[in-house]
Amino acid sequence: MELYSLNVNTSNIGGYFSSEQLSMLSIVQCQTHEEIISFVQQCEQLNGVFSKEDIQSFINQDLEQLKRNVFKKYQDTLVPHNSDRQTILNNTLYHSNIKSEDIELIKKVYTDKNTEFIAYIREYIKRRYPDRYKEIFKHVHRFISIERDQNKMPNLYDELVLLNENLSTFNTLLIGSLKPEVVINEFFSEDQEQFDFYFANNDLEFALKNNKHVRFHSLLTKGAAESLFKGKSKEEILKILTSYVKTTIDFVNEYNSTHRLTDGTPVISAIDLFNEIVSFDKNSQGLYENIWESNYGITIKDLCNVFEYAKTHKPQGVSYLYNEPFLEDPERREKVFEVLQSINSTSDGLIDTLGSQMHITFRTSDEQIQECFRDFKLLQDSQKMNVQITEFDLSLSERETLKTIGDNPEIPYEKVYSMKRDKIDIISTIINSSGIKLNGVSYWSLTDNIDCNLERVRTNLLNKGIISDISQVPTVCGGLIPTSSQYSNLYNNSSHNDDHKKY
Repeated sequence: MELYSLNVNTSNIGGYFSSEQLSMLSIVQCQTHEEIISFVQQCEQLNGVFSKEDIQSFINQDLEQLKRNVFKKYQDTLVPHNSDRQTILNNTLYHSNIKSEDIELIKKVYTDKNTEFIAYIREYIKRRYPDRYKEIFKHVHRFISIERDQNKMPNLYDELVLLNENLSTFNTLLIGSLKPEVVINEFFSEDQEQFDFYFANNDLEFALKNNKHVRFHSLLTKGAAESLFKGKSKEEILKILTSYVKTTIDFVNEYNSTHRLTDGTPVISAIDLFNEIVSFDKNSQGLYENIWESNYGITIKDLCNVFEYAKTHKPQGVSYLYNEPFLEDPERREKVFEVLQSINSTSDGLIDTLGSQMHITFRTSDEQIQECFRDFKLLQDSQKMNVQITEFDLSLSERETLKTIGDNPEIPYEKVYSMKRDKIDIISTIINSSGIKLNGVSYWSLTDNIDCNLERVRTNLLNKGIISDISQVPTVCGGLIPTSSQYSNLYNNSSHNDDHKKY
């Protein structure tokens, strides 16, 4: 099978896997009835979904059908990504075994997930469920209510079987379960309970079982800035972040000291310390800005102070990255380089690698990519900075997608995939010709159905009234592995299979 991968000189090949996908891949990988029973009993997402009698009956069922049934039950715990907030909240509370009358009362007072609401719910649950409120708080934090990246699609099991067959493509798993919004349990105020590494431990267990390194993504996130810390003061945020960074780096050091891959190296090999510090859009003055400073008055110096513990207690053999998208835009790239320089001058040696996410479409010009890697090479030569492509995918833009859909598309999928192969070959040539020494490439959209670009384009076109149903946009062709049924024959019979197979 052809993989739409970059032909560049690096042995560090990663792929992004969400915690949900790793859990569902764990189901696919079960080889015995005992393994699937153990998974169900330990999976917080499936807590209460199967009765003791259901689980006892597993042993007499056909294993493959049992795996598919458990997989479908996992999917059923998720609500669609475009569900309203009331539906998402209702789903979480229902699966946390909250009484129906309490669910209705909580929904009535719910306006937004803010500090006041969290405080109200914390006290209400403690009062109503004094014997098991800690159990409820833990489950609410560990329950994933809303699906993402098409995790509810009907044929996902077969999609993940195919992905599992290609797992040897990757020696590193890029996973997001160490983010502050994933680790910090807002319902607990004491540190010993506030930081919950449930998802990180599960994901690391999968990596260890499959002999893969892990790059954690990431300790400072735009998502935390926009949700977890919304309504908090600068001082409150810095206090939480300082405690979180210390606890998290201690977790990494402890885990790596006791867990090794078959070659003797630690499981965790890299951490994105900083992610998307620079705004996606320009401000009213026409400038890109530090979102932490514009939102909370938190400067680069403040952030470096918070991460000083990560520097002084850096795990042996672990790289620290500063990760940003849209570096193909010269103005945004200039701002990111400015932020990187500020980090380096404030805390020399904290960051050893710049990560370029490289989410691009066919509208990204060859000249933009060429200039980008020219600047990366200058940065590498002048500052001895490592450079990685950290989240690569090449997909159709919204405008381009419209040319591929309908009964008589302007651009049929066969042409799209010919264009994609040509574009990736050109990008590979540009990178290799730049002289840059990449120390890693990671792929974000692993298949054409497990693709965040597909979700985004579908949602935008629905909101604009251009399409009336998501099935009208079957793919935006963004995956490393082409898997949509519309061109299954294309990737199975492609003349490029032998010529362009990288692994």
